[in-house]
Amino acid sequence: MREMNEQKYSRNMALSFLAGIALGAVIVLVLLWALGYISCGEGGQAAETGADFALSGTGAESPSENRETIQEPGGSVESSQETSWGTESEPMQETSGETESEPTQETSGETESEPAQETSGDMESEPMWNPSSKPGTGTASEPADNGQSGPQENGEDGQGAVSLVFQLNGSWSGEEGCYYQYTAVIENNSDQKITDWEITVRDFDGCRVDSYWCCGTEEKDGLLVITPADYNAEIRECAKAEGIGLIILAKEDWELTEASLEAETAGGRLTVVFGGESDTENDRDAGQEAAGQEVPDQEGADRDMTDREPQSQGNRGPDIQAGGSLGGHALAGDTPVGSHGRLRVESGSLVDQEGTPCQLHGVSTHGLAWFPEYVSRESFRTFRNEWDADVIRLAMYSDEYGGYSNGGDQEKLKELIDNGVEYASELGMYVIIDWHVLGEGDPNIHREDAIAFFDEMSGKYAEYGNVLYEICNEPNGAVSWKDVKEYAQEVIPVIRANDPYGIILVGTPQWSQLIGEAAADPIEDYDNIMYTLHFYAATHKDELRGNLEQALKDGVPVFVSECSICDASGGGAADLESALAWVDLLDRYDVSYVAWAVSNKNETAALISSGCGKLSDWSDSELSDTGRWFKEQFTK
Repeated sequence: MREMNEQKYSRNMALSFLAGIALGAVIVLVLLWALGYISCGEGGQAAETGADFALSGTGAESPSENRETIQEPGGSVESSQETSWGTESEPMQETSGETESEPTQETSGETESEPAQETSGDMESEPMWNPSSKPGTGTASEPADNGQSGPQENGEDGQGAVSLVFQLNGSWSGEEGCYYQYTAVIENNSDQKITDWEITVRDFDGCRVDSYWCCGTEEKDGLLVITPADYNAEIRECAKAEGIGLIILAKEDWELTEASLEAETAGGRLTVVFGGESDTENDRDAGQEAAGQEVPDQEGADRDMTDREPQSQGNRGPDIQAGGSLGGHALAGDTPVGSHGRLRVESGSLVDQEGTPCQLHGVSTHGLAWFPEYVSRESFRTFRNEWDADVIRLAMYSDEYGGYSNGGDQEKLKELIDNGVEYASELGMYVIIDWHVLGEGDPNIHREDAIAFFDEMSGKYAEYGNVLYEICNEPNGAVSWKDVKEYAQEVIPVIRANDPYGIILVGTPQWSQLIGEAAADPIEDYDNIMYTLHFYAATHKDELRGNLEQALKDGVPVFVSECSICDASGGGAADLESALAWVDLLDRYDVSYVAWAVSNKNETAALISSGCGKLSDWSDSELSDTGRWFKEQFTK
């Protein structure tokens, strides 16, 4: 018994001794930590410094110090320290930086956007990058390297007058390797335009371009050369070329770390080195000195230019100037085109030459074969001067009796189109050439005729700048958006080959009401595309208005190219309450709308009274109730 007690006592003493040693070790560790001899990084990892974030020459400056970021359109981020991280990290790891800030918003256009591209990779595999994570918000231990830029000329705080920004939007693995989707933005915050730009991406061995948009590409000698599309080769002062995108396929982990931008300016050859210093200033100054010119104080000029907010470039064609020519006609400054110039689509909206949202109001002819007499200069003048109309729509039926592809006199119909365009241009108005799909339902039925027609029209009017092309009025019946999109992708390239800048309007299924289908699967690779929605207020009410508003919130560019206040047959009673709700919504979002139709037909939708034979200068009593209502809306 005594031996057992002695054994128990010895065991307890040993346990007490071990416990004391452990406690002492903990106390020592705590003291060492408190004195700074032990440090820990976030998540229990040692903090990384030095080369891990030294792309732009900031050395080992901590990313947590003064890392103020600016959210750019399209989601890219520039650091005020011109710093990027993670050059030695695994680029395919999912980011886990803090994402408590507001999520990156979706963008829209041509450009201006991040189009969903089909690739040959296995898109069903789990993405290895979370594209919804806010770019540039990672820490040194958890890199986020997808917002990077290089300045052209250093102004205050290192901000350049011209900069190149790359954005990694996502990456995934497929059967052939790893896919990386990048977009680029060239920002010209200087006082002179840049032209003929070219981006060279280095270390491209083992990679290839899977798809691209808003640019051209060439792969040679281990380099990728990115060249402009026709419409963004020139970047004006205080403007951007954005939406430039490509998907790169690599056999193994890869990231874009070295690139340079070269372009022409009035002052010399510009070079922007991505992740390094620019030699533009030396090139420009040397050229000016050789010409005997005084070299300006560029630092002061940079300070002035950084106060100006750059605007998204969009697909901008040559300016149309009041006092100049519009289709051979003198353009007055107090006309719609004289006031707004060339239109384009930007960030999901129709904007004018200066980038200001532009809402057009106007009227549509009835079928040209049936009411040709209203295609007259005096009719158009009355709508412009007395109704404040900006746009005329020339509705040419493609299938109904007398239609272009169904026994109609094609030459006579094209003559009416020509006359309408000339009258509108002489009056400084915009004009829509409408291929009025209706009776046939499926635009593909007369697709070859449509291709030949728009090839001729766009070739003839490409230089005007006030012509819009509506390629299918109202697809209907069993026609799906897939069918319409297939048709559009055949017609649009024909127009673009002649007219790189004109607005193209694309109808949507179910008599141009299923705008959501176009929103879910938009036409890619082309700029200045808008989708049409048609409403007749007594038939189409809250549900369709809700669909339109959701599409607009999603950034879908919408043009209401036909509407009225009656039911969808063109007859029946007017619903003014619903009509006002429609116009309030359109005004709120600056959506353009066109009233159906210029005729004296005995139906509610006709704008002229059925008892009036005049072709212009109508008094209010000579208008229909519908005509008076739309005139009031246009002039309010």
